[in-house]
Amino acid sequence: MVVLAASASGAQGQVTADQIKAAYMFNFAKFIEWPAEALADTASLNFCALGRSAAVDEVDSLVSGKSINNRPIKIRHLGKPEEIKDCHLVFLADSAGKQEQKLFQAAKGLPILLVGESPGFAHAGGTIGFLTENGKVLFEVNISSAEEAHLKISSKLLALARIVSSGIARTGQ
Repeated sequence: MVVLAASASGAQGQVTADQIKAAYMFNFAKFIEWPAEALADTASLNFCALGRSAAVDEVDSLVSGKSINNRPIKIRHLGKPEEIKDCHLVFLADSAGKQEQKLFQAAKGLPILLVGESPGFAHAGGTIGFLTENGKVLFEVNISSAEEAHLKISSKLLALARIVSSGIARTGQ
């Protein structure tokens, strides 16, 4: 968690915002507990991306050959929101923002971590949304969205987040 926090603060002058987003996504997956049935049919942890952005390219290079909890990470690029079957984490690039509501509908009730970079993503119903303030990449977590997806988020991750509840944001510790 110290590395995650350092990436969000002091190291930002040395790396790009897209590299920080990629590192965050990799670390988000370490601090999320999926229901057992979500992982039962696959040996891998499937990261999926909808849309193109530099953050997606950074995720591709960062997680290549890596694993979490002995599950190799596989990357899939989606053409449309309805292709999310077997995804554990879906990143919605800002370029695909117009597909946001379709993604929320396709993921309804499924154990999928929805991460987005478009403004207000977490407020709109995504699980985790990125935002930039004073040149720093931060993130918001929508607890209700996580609960609806049957995902458990570590308190360590929540401590670094801005918590979104019922459309109201408050800063975590």
